[in-house]
Amino acid sequence: MDGLAVRLFGQVGATFGGAGLNLGAPGPRSLFARLALSAGETVTADDLVDALWGEAPPRTARSTVYTYVSTLRKALGDMVIGSRAGYRLALPPEAVDLRRFETGFRDARRLWLADDFCGALAQCEQAVQEWRGTPLAGAVGPFVQRERDRLEALRVDVQELRCAALIEVGRADETIVDLSELAAANPLRERPHALLMTAQHRTGRTAEAHRTYDRVRKALDEELGIEPGRALREAFELMREPTEAAVVPAQLPHGVAHFTGRARMLQQLQTAEPGSVAVIDGQAGVGKTTLAVRFAHLVADRFPDGQLFVDLRGFDARAKPVTVAEALNRMLRALGAEDQPADRGEHYRSLLADRKVLVVLDNAANAEQVRPLLPNARGCLTVVTSRNRLTLDGPRVGLNTLSPAESVALLASVLGADRVRQDPDAAGELAEQCGHLPLALRVAAERMGSGSYALVDMVRELRREEDRLDALADSDDELSDVRAVFRLSYRSLEPLPARAFRLLGRHPGTEIDLHEAAALFDADLDTARDTMAGLLRQHLVEQTATDTYRLHDLLRIFAAEQPEADADAAVLRLIECALASAHAARVELTPGLGDVVHDANCPHLTPIGYDAALVWAAERLPTLAATVRAAADRGHDRLAAQLAATLAVLCYGTSHWTLWLQVIDIGLAAARRTGDLLNIARLCNDAGVAYHYFLNRPDIAAECHEAAAEILVQLDPEDPSVAANLAVAHTRLDRHRGSLALLERDLHTAREQGNLFLEAIAALNLSELLSERGESERALEYAREGAELLKRTGSRHRHMVGHATENRGVALLAGGHLAEAIGHLEEALAIWQELGNQRAMGTAMHALAEARHRAGHTAGVRELLTAALPLAADHTRASAIRALLAEVSAAASPR
Repeated sequence: MDGLAVRLFGQVGATFGGAGLNLGAPGPRSLFARLALSAGETVTADDLVDALWGEAPPRTARSTVYTYVSTLRKALGDMVIGSRAGYRLALPPEAVDLRRFETGFRDARRLWLADDFCGALAQCEQAVQEWRGTPLAGAVGPFVQRERDRLEALRVDVQELRCAALIEVGRADETIVDLSELAAANPLRERPHALLMTAQHRTGRTAEAHRTYDRVRKALDEELGIEPGRALREAFELMREPTEAAVVPAQLPHGVAHFTGRARMLQQLQTAEPGSVAVIDGQAGVGKTTLAVRFAHLVADRFPDGQLFVDLRGFDARAKPVTVAEALNRMLRALGAEDQPADRGEHYRSLLADRKVLVVLDNAANAEQVRPLLPNARGCLTVVTSRNRLTLDGPRVGLNTLSPAESVALLASVLGADRVRQDPDAAGELAEQCGHLPLALRVAAERMGSGSYALVDMVRELRREEDRLDALADSDDELSDVRAVFRLSYRSLEPLPARAFRLLGRHPGTEIDLHEAAALFDADLDTARDTMAGLLRQHLVEQTATDTYRLHDLLRIFAAEQPEADADAAVLRLIECALASAHAARVELTPGLGDVVHDANCPHLTPIGYDAALVWAAERLPTLAATVRAAADRGHDRLAAQLAATLAVLCYGTSHWTLWLQVIDIGLAAARRTGDLLNIARLCNDAGVAYHYFLNRPDIAAECHEAAAEILVQLDPEDPSVAANLAVAHTRLDRHRGSLALLERDLHTAREQGNLFLEAIAALNLSELLSERGESERALEYAREGAELLKRTGSRHRHMVGHATENRGVALLAGGHLAEAIGHLEEALAIWQELGNQRAMGTAMHALAEARHRAGHTAGVRELLTAALPLAADHTRASAIRALLAEVSAAASPR
């Protein structure tokens, strides 16, 4: 595939002829990244498993690798080559940006050693241009961090060599900023400091060069107990005696003792140029001030004329916000101005005009409080922190909560690594309970003290959501009380946004889409969107996708604590809207099963087609399941049962089996409490399908369908929903009994009812049973009929299409039509992979391997069987796969 270009810097990707290729989900994309790292070379399956999962791979790791390879072959064709040794990306190394980066650096070093400084500089510049973002972004697996660490170290080497070449060709002034950043990021690495000293001296900044030397010498002595090395001593000998430094303001507060994580945010802040304004915003307790102070200490040496720090008290229960006049007075005094002229702002900016000063404006309420305090000087950098999103010119760092790993690292830093190592599970759960919020993590860790209070004790105390904010409080320090800190943000809200915030706390799910928010607010979509935008600016909600939001777990608890008269009515509106939306999606996905509800209403309901319904179902099912539980918990049993029955098609169509069983349990209990016989029967049928297809328990499945049938025969047979569900129960029972005559009766009944969907189900069950009996031609006939009936329904139900396609493939295989069988089975496997249906993937792989083996197509047969084995639903299937694998291996062995 000439013209293929691979990106490993930034988001992992590939283009062909300038057009992006679809590499699939993170799993296949990560496998592609690992193969691209060794472009042109074979990577063993063991190496791939180790790269993706490390020392504890799942049981299905090898089959998953095969699935990922199949996904990549759809995009890359024969560029992914498999063999017994492993897999290879048939691509020259120069097609991969990362490999070009490495080659450019090797060539630059070779030219440097030959004293070709211009050539070395040119190669370094080319290498630097290849680096276009975090390496392997979007990839997952243990190999990712290992590669990033290696490449970050290599990047430092490239930057050092580039700056050294620039100095040698007389362009030392262009290196000062880059070398200052390198030295700050690597305080114990001598080479960038030596180069910085040389560049400073050659550009007439010898005093700064002396300060650089003093700083690194002190760091080496305190941290490593060593004296400067040869490179630093030689750079020092080139300089004159240091000049006396001027007295400057140094107002930065001490940094926190256990700063953890935030490497990417610090890197973002490092891009802020003097003369600009960097804004750090985020929710209460997320560590904005901590990050600002940490960054300020890292770059303080770039601002030899001083550092100013003002807490503007934009959110403070103890004092009013600092006025502009008060802030200017403080800064002017710090700058040595004895007189306070009437126009303080003009005098402040004049004093800073020719200076290099770092200004930190912490805890700002709004942009109006900040703008008069900006220096407007080319040598000054301003850093602003706020809980609100401020509109200021300059880079913005939106601060989120810590990652799980960073959260545990913070706990280890405060408590001691040994305590965390002794109970890593408790540490992980505690981090989750704290919502990975730095303030909450610190409060929890400090409450545990020196060791008398164990991690597991704290976890146990935080398990009850109702008590969690009480446990994360410090009676001696209001700024270390999570609830008190949240309250400051809440009190700043106007009445309407405050009501919206309280109602969002009643939402039962993790994510909230715009339609759900509108239902809670009893507002139209535009008003709801504006309301959410306002809360987003104040960092009281997060946006996870277009028109999709979430509350931080602790903020959700806080919002739910606040009294709200409209809470019960709002939740009822939400449940009714969820039922209407889910029912609309159900009708799109599977027409022909009868309506679950006739009177559900949602004023924001938007008609959707099949594809949109499937995507919506996959995204919203966890929230819909939580809504079922909320309806039951609040006594809305009729709605809970209806919503649970409505979700059946959505769960089945998206392979949410475990979630489906949970929904069935809640819905059945609710339906029984209200005596809702039709929905009891529906949910019994649903349980039967789930037990059969997910848990492989046909005996329990039959009991469920029998229970459904016993109820349905007592109900009105003229009701389409009763008739449809009775037909489903009979069809599943007759399939379980293996009765050809009864299944043919079911097919006839469905035809009499004029229900094409149930007719298709009966035909496909007949095809499956006839295949098992060896009647391949009749099985093929019914498989074709079932597929045709599905088309006539207008439904694109992917699970049903998958079954129909696989049934045809199996029937064709049994009849000896191998070429056609392979085509249908490959199509079926692609559908199961798309839907993530592991059990069905196993059966399709098994049948496809048999078809290819019998057709003499040996390529990939062993891989199919190896991938299918851990997915086998029962011992019979596993034994059949092993037998075929042995047969294939024997046929491949030399005689």
